[in-house]
Amino acid sequence: MAEASWEEYCATGRARAIALGNRGPMKFDASGRLHRDIIDAYNANGFYVFTGVLDQQEIDELTREFDELLDNAPVARGATIDKHGRDVEFPGYYSLALDEVFRNHQVDGESENEAVVGLVSHPLMMMDSALRVYAHPQIMKMVASINGDDFVPFHESIFHKGAGEGPPTPWHQDGRTHWDETGRALEGSDGSGKTHGFNLSVSWSECTPENCLWVVPGSHKKWLLANDGTFPKSNQRLDDAVPMTLNPGDCGMVSRSSLHGSYPNKSDTRRITMVLGFHKRDSAIGAETTNVHAFRLPGKQRQVKYDTEWVETRARMIALAIDARRQYYPDEEPYEYSGTYLGDGNWNAQSRAEISQEGDEYWQRDITL
Repeated sequence: MAEASWEEYCATGRARAIALGNRGPMKFDASGRLHRDIIDAYNANGFYVFTGVLDQQEIDELTREFDELLDNAPVARGATIDKHGRDVEFPGYYSLALDEVFRNHQVDGESENEAVVGLVSHPLMMMDSALRVYAHPQIMKMVASINGDDFVPFHESIFHKGAGEGPPTPWHQDGRTHWDETGRALEGSDGSGKTHGFNLSVSWSECTPENCLWVVPGSHKKWLLANDGTFPKSNQRLDDAVPMTLNPGDCGMVSRSSLHGSYPNKSDTRRITMVLGFHKRDSAIGAETTNVHAFRLPGKQRQVKYDTEWVETRARMIALAIDARRQYYPDEEPYEYSGTYLGDGNWNAQSRAEISQEGDEYWQRDITL
């Protein structure tokens, strides 16, 4: 049988994704927890799409601030000036990828090789809108429903797949710590036990099958790298994968143990998603693993054992974000965080300077599991 066309593959994947029943608005019970059917669908599939979480004001603010960051991006790897000749405000935080397929751009009639921004790391200290979304009350309540009231952070970044130029993301599973010797997940079928946490993709763009993340439902239960195993080849069309389509304001929650990846964006629609991550506190404290996130940019790693000071110093960002949001939205009921953190939780000029202090930035204690 001839291989299905790309259009057929996307259409079939979208239909199977809709049929999973893991999509809809956030719904909470009388105790403030996610409805049981949402948690069950997430535990069964390894991902869930929450629709309509952000309102248009937040979508517009995120879009504006991110476009300002893009406009101030370095002109090349290692550069400290942007295309306008201005100093880059956050040098070293942009991941640039020259996509071989879409790298030639016409500018004033001449072709040039332009560096494409594929990732911006640690946006909570760059975009006030990102910091405020981090503390969105519904998102916080959802996190507590999955990871417990004393949940702790993981990492944040913004993925950008430019229209017609976004490179692929290879198939992979992020979790690297909580598997047994056979590759079976230590996490129980009901979400209990040690987990690798989850990535929450907050979207302020159209995420279509052509540009979005694809996930293999149920793949979070088995580690493919166990016993010298391998991940599928980059760009391989997996028959059991489905696209995690999102509209602006939607949020896609993906277990970090799930097999996921994306294809090159050859469409005319850009994809922008900010990934926020959270862990169970008891899955983080005492864990020994390879940390790949507590760096300015991806590509480095080191062995760590997370102690209470590491985790609770990093957890301060939750409290700071809540206070920043409370000040901006005084009529909104703020989330009350029950977890322990080190330092004060007051968002002001001093704390803004502290989280970006050279050599002691907040992300220096990101938590890879």
